[in-house]
Amino acid sequence: SLLNFWNLPTTAQVTIEAEPTKVSEGKDVLLLVHNLPQNLTGYIWYKGQMRDLYHYITSYVVDGEIIIYGPAYSGRETAYSNASLLIQNVTREDAGSYTLHIIKGDDGTRGVTGRFTFTLH
Repeated sequence: SLLNFWNLPTTAQVTIEAEPTKVSEGKDVLLLVHNLPQNLTGYIWYKGQMRDLYHYITSYVVDGEIIIYGPAYSGRETAYSNASLLIQNVTREDAGSYTLHIIKGDDGTRGVTGRFTFTLH
């Protein structure tokens, strides 16, 4: 089963889609992000629903195309400029929720936070 949900403070239509929709252990899954907001400064991916350093997987800074890895980075995650996250060789420990925090630029807001959950089949 696949659970995809978002808590958005505005009417933004940002969505996350898993490719493939059913993930088997040992396979790869791409968390594909659609409809990113304009003036994107960067984003941060977290494992689980807590946005703290311990759960911080990776971040991407648009200016300079800088990728920074956090403590939750396993070496199997790849971040892309479109905010999508590839997880290779999925394990049971990878199942669960992921939080994407989008950071916007010009207006000074912290953007939106979305959550995505996948399970293994």
